Order: sequence, then structure tokens, then C-alpha cells
Amino acid sequence: MRLRRGSGARKAGRQRLRHQDAPPQRSFSYTTRQAAEPAINLGRQMNREALKPAARKLWRLSLQRFGLIILLAAVVLSVGNALSLSTDAQVLPLDSKEKSSFLHSQATYQAAAQKLLASSIWNRNKITVNSGQITRELQKQFPEIASASMTLPLVAHRPIIYIQPVEPAVALKASNGTFVLGDNGKALLAITDQFATTHSLPAVTDQSGLTVQLDHQALTETDVSFIKMVIAQLNDKKYIVTSMTLPAASRELDVSLEGKPYQVKFNLQSGDARQQAGTFLATAADLESKNITPVQYVDVRVDGRAYYK
Repeated sequence: MRLRRGSGARKAGRQRLRHQDAPPQRSFSYTTRQAAEPAINLGRQMNREALKPAARKLWRLSLQRFGLIILLAAVVLSVGNALSLSTDAQVLPLDSKEKSSFLHSQATYQAAAQKLLASSIWNRNKITVNSGQITRELQKQFPEIASASMTLPLVAHRPIIYIQPVEPAVALKASNGTFVLGDNGKALLAITDQFATTHSLPAVTDQSGLTVQLDHQALTETDVSFIKMVIAQLNDKKYIVTSMTLPAASRELDVSLEGKPYQVKFNLQSGDARQQAGTFLATAADLESKNITPVQYVDVRVDGRAYYK
């Protein structure tokens, strides 16, 4: 009997311990939740109200950044457009009066300049364009250009190239064709029929078998200056030069005059064209006063003297 009571007591004790040790169970009824709802809603509303200024500030910052990006893009496009360079170059004479001295047409020079500009992508920008190289290449293609310079417009896009042509002096007929010579005696270009009809240059025939190369010396600068001086002196006294010849193996210039059966022989070696021309003019006037007309020549190659035949 003790054993039973002890067993029952222990069982009752275990039951009491279990009941005491078990955690209390909480229940959240609908009524309690309904009562707490206003507080929950108020908290949510407060959170939303607190987020509104931050959201507005973020929106304004986004708009400002977007506007700044648009502005920067517009500035970049504007600067890029202002710096862009057209390949349609305009070629003009350095002096407006020199346009008639162009040995090629203006369109020919412009086409060459446009081709040079289009040859490199760096030439499409005012900062990177190599204007020096372009003008040097232009002078290399056209020996008659004494100097060239490129001007870049500040706002516009079409570059302007100013060229100063070499003044054409004489047309030299050599063994391989007829060439325009500049004052320096270099061959500037080969004369075509079209050029001959649009330009009038004193013609000189070389009888030495000379072969002329473009941009190379054909006559000395002194010889060209001598020829031009003789022509100027004769024209001043109304003598019209019809032809000039450089005989082979001599430093001689033979000049034929309109209406005269004779030639005038000048000495290139002497170099004093003005004096020799003056000697001829004085001799011609004296012979005319005496009603004497030479048949073959008037020779003024010796300084201060004249011979005729």
C-alpha cells in the first residue's frame, strides 16, 4: 500500500511539474488585433510621410542629373560641330589681281586641295588638321605655286587656301615640248593648246636639244631676266617681238621683229640687256634716217657697238 501511494504521489508530482514548467500559451484574438489596427495604420502613415521628402529630393536630384547630362551632350555636340572641317576647300589668290596669273583653272586647284583634305580623317577637325602638310603637297603638285597658306574659319566649316602663283615669264620650246618658265627659270608646266589660247607669253625656241623637266631649271634666272628686259625695252619703242631663238652652242639670243626682215643678235653672256637694247634702238633709228634696211641681222653683242648686214 505504501508503494502505491508513493507511486501515485510521484505521478501527481510529475503532472504538477509538467503543468508548471509548460510555457504559457498566448492568444491574439480578433478583438485585440482590431484594437491595435489604428496604431499600426498610424505607424505606416508616419513612415510614408517620413519617406515623402526623401523621395522628392531623390526625384529632384535625378532630374538635375538628367538635365546636366542633356546640357553636357548639347555642349559636346555644339563644340564638335564648331570644330568640324569640310573637305570642300576654297582656293583663292593671295592678291585678287593675281587670279589671272593662275596657270591652271581655279577648279583644278580646288579639286586637288579637296583630295588632300579627304585623304586623312584627321583633316576633318580644326584642331588636328595638318594645314602645313596640305599646302606643301599642293606646292609639290603645282610648281607654279610660289607660296600657299590655309585659313581655318572660326564658325564656318569650309577652309580657305590662299596661293601666290609664280609669275609666268616665257614659253620655252624645247626638244620634248613647250613649257612655261617662271622668273626663276624653272619649268612650271607643259603648255597645252588650251593654255596657249588663254595665255599670251613671249615664245623662246631652244636649238640646243634641251630636255625640260617640270620643277627643274630650264634657263638661268639671269637669262630669263635678260629676255624680259629686252622685250620690255623693244615694246616701249613700239617694236613687236614675234619670236626669239637660243642658238646651239652659244650664249646668244636672236630676236625677230614684226615687219623687219632682219634679226637682232644679243649677247646673254654680257648680261646688260638694257644697254644692248639701247644700242640697237639707236642703230635702228640711225639706219632708218639714212633709209638703210639691214637684210640679215643687226648685231649688238659687243658692248657699245653695232654691226649690221
